Amino acid sequence: MREGRSWTWSEPLIGADRDATALAGSLLAGTSVIVAGARGSGRSHLLRAVAGDLAAHGVAAAVVRPSTVLSDVPFGALDAVGDPRIVELRRGRVPDGGVVVLVDDVHTLDVDSARFLARCVADGRVTLLATLLIPRARARRVDLDATGVGQTMLSLWLDGLAERLDLSELTPTDSEQLLAVLPGASTLDATICGAILWRADGSRTLLRELVAEAVGAVAGGRDPFAAIRDTPPHSRLSVALKLHTGDLAEGDQECLAFLNRLPHVEFSVATRFVSPTRLEALITAGLVHSDRSPARRLTANEAIAREAERQLGTGRIDALVAAAGSRMLDDEAEWWCAPLAVSIAERWHRGDDAAVTEVTRSPALRARIALDAARDANDRGDAAHAAAHAARGLRSLDSPELRLEAAFAVALLGTGTDADAIDDIDPSDLDEEGRGRLARLRTVVADRGLAVPLYAATKGDADAEIERHLDDSARAGADFEWSRAVHSAEKALALSPERSATHLRALLSAGMAETFRGRWRRAREHFDDVLRILDARQRPSDVSATHRLSAILVMLASHQLAGADGGPVYARLAGERTEAAREHDVAALLIAGVAASIADTNFGRPADGLREWESVRTKSAGSLSGPDADLAELGLAEALAASGRVSEGRALLSRIETGDELHVRHARAAVETTVLMAEGRADDARTTARVAAGLSAAREVPPVRMRDLFRLLVLGDITTSESTELRTLVTTTDLPLAIDLTRRLDAWESGEVHDVTEGLRLHRFWSAEEGGHGAALGTISRFPVPALSAAPSPLRDLTRREREIALLVEQGHTNREIAAILYLSVRTVESHVYQARTKIGAATRGELGRLVAQWENQQSRA
Repeated sequence: MREGRSWTWSEPLIGADRDATALAGSLLAGTSVIVAGARGSGRSHLLRAVAGDLAAHGVAAAVVRPSTVLSDVPFGALDAVGDPRIVELRRGRVPDGGVVVLVDDVHTLDVDSARFLARCVADGRVTLLATLLIPRARARRVDLDATGVGQTMLSLWLDGLAERLDLSELTPTDSEQLLAVLPGASTLDATICGAILWRADGSRTLLRELVAEAVGAVAGGRDPFAAIRDTPPHSRLSVALKLHTGDLAEGDQECLAFLNRLPHVEFSVATRFVSPTRLEALITAGLVHSDRSPARRLTANEAIAREAERQLGTGRIDALVAAAGSRMLDDEAEWWCAPLAVSIAERWHRGDDAAVTEVTRSPALRARIALDAARDANDRGDAAHAAAHAARGLRSLDSPELRLEAAFAVALLGTGTDADAIDDIDPSDLDEEGRGRLARLRTVVADRGLAVPLYAATKGDADAEIERHLDDSARAGADFEWSRAVHSAEKALALSPERSATHLRALLSAGMAETFRGRWRRAREHFDDVLRILDARQRPSDVSATHRLSAILVMLASHQLAGADGGPVYARLAGERTEAAREHDVAALLIAGVAASIADTNFGRPADGLREWESVRTKSAGSLSGPDADLAELGLAEALAASGRVSEGRALLSRIETGDELHVRHARAAVETTVLMAEGRADDARTTARVAAGLSAAREVPPVRMRDLFRLLVLGDITTSESTELRTLVTTTDLPLAIDLTRRLDAWESGEVHDVTEGLRLHRFWSAEEGGHGAALGTISRFPVPALSAAPSPLRDLTRREREIALLVEQGHTNREIAAILYLSVRTVESHVYQARTKIGAATRGELGRLVAQWENQQSRA
């Protein structure tokens, strides 16, 4: 298959080795070039781009298009060209000025055509650009040149008659840049983009077809993950995968398919069945991912591995996995592999005769297998299968761990729980992991309304006492009792230093609690400790992708609450999301989507935030619920309304059904106020603002209270005592939000600003330098922001003075400060701000400053 057949010359050439202009210059100077590259490296695309460059210089190249049906016909390819210059060459004549000949897939030429062109290059009649397929790393066949045509072309290079250019596989950065410009890619959320980049294996062809398949699924209302996982046998993606995977050696195909059946298998276990040399080679080639834990858990490239299994046959891989399971059961006292146990349990669940025979050895062994499978299913949010595995295990042995998993599954299913069964479980009867899971189960049942917290289903070795402290911290925070929340989190911290995953959660709880208390310096100390864990050279074995992404999510939410710049934290998200995609960690990818949604709203991209959130809701299949999800969705609704997308904010708000939790009821009232203000319903906004302020009154929540009081000020409903309280708060807390509010209070009280929309957004957007602007996948969230130089013309219509004032607004200056800087009257500055906002449709002064700053930055780079 000739890759890239649907591409156009207008698409960019991605990669340092793809300079079409320089290549065309070499040809114009009379230097022939052989372009060698593996399948999917973009050889054909580069050749077409060079043809376009030559045409721009007035040179019409003679294009030879080889075909496999002509490869056995002497001079078949040359005779099929029909170019008069080729006819002249065949007759022994030299066309005036010579001729530039382009040959794509030169290895498929017939022998006579290849030798003729080689002779023409040697005697100077032809300047040749030919693309040649070469085997890639781990190829099945090293020699792809059955007819010797490839060697004939390479001899031109070896004899010094031509230069050779080798096209490498796309680097991760190249792949991100290419993905960003593919048609329809802007409709994909960041999570599916990360999964596509991993599966493309550096191939331009695979990347294009994966994107096309995912875009088509989104357009049709289908799950893009399912679309790229299960494709029709003769679809474009399936054909591309078949060719790409068919190049691999059979042993590599078998290894990939085997590892794909056992996700997260430890390296030491895998080497019991596969050569360590082969595993290391596949890791180096990028076909297998090894996490940074001491155990080196392995995950195969799912797309390549599934296609390898199709080519080898499912029965063959079934036999390999079954044999591995039997060996584990025989050597039970020596080693154990949870993924293998899960595979046995799944076959047992399906009624596979061999699996049933395997698990008849002893009740204890059957219970152990069922427990691993039930825990795995619960951690993936698959409560139905968890319940089935637990029930099957309990028929063999009445294990407290199995009863716990059965109760956990029922809680997650939301079908009720047997409280007596939970109470009958004695924590001392459980293993260490079981004690932590029991505490989390009780939290879900008691506090979450049988919902799944965003990061509840995590593995770890926490004991019940630590979990109780963390649970108490969460309860206190939900009631706006943040001093107690800090106290409980610090108790958990004191008990958890030897448990990395639990210590990480305790640090995050303490950091969030300190943020709500208005002590940002202390919160940042906790978050700095979190970053040290995340940056450890060798990651602790119990800190999973779910833990790491949960940490980023909590820190992003805390920065949003504090009014601090979360750009540096968000810069970490892409790398962690890539890791989660390679590890096939579904729960972690859901958390990454929520984090991306929160950050997009803080970068001034609420539409992208909404896209990320809706994608998460679709993939979570209804399990994303409870207070954590409500708060995230309320924040998005507020950002949409503040950015002028009022109807979308209202629609999002209307579908949120809040429970009895104080912090959620308050957030609902506060967001309702913002939406009403954006709708121009000031009287109704005053009512809801007063409700929100009543819920935060006499509570130790400075960042929340400051926002509530400022809204009352903007709405003209603040009392003298409340005004004094607001002034006291902004001077007694070290939250960055207080600095912004101080400036705005001065401007409001001086009569400089009286625009109700100033109360819609209460803190600045996050910094462009650290992650907000030009959002490439490897740097932050999604795709480069379209160049504003080619964007709406109103930005160009601003006067020099209007742009100057807008930039000062972006820097945080009030109108009075701007007037002093520019030696203008305050009234004149207000007039310029109003006119500029009207021209470009900016909802607020802040949006005006942000848009103009982005435009100026891109103009300076252009």
